[in-house]
Amino acid sequence: MVKGAEFMRVTYNPEAPSPLIVNEIKYYMALSALKKMLADSVITSENYKKATVAIAERYRVLRYDI
Repeated sequence: MVKGAEFMRVTYNPEAPSPLIVNEIKYYMALSALKKMLADSVITSENYKKATVAIAERYRVLRYDI
């Protein structure tokens, strides 16, 4: 079994989504915005890398997502 896989065994309940899943979604939304900013030359690649680490820490995503 992959290390960390036990955290992703979350029963889906649309009435009360898991905080882990919500954080994964928030992370991907923020990452998408950063990618757009990088593509539009709003931020540098150095700042993009720093920001991706910061949002990964903020939303506590699993290591394989980074």
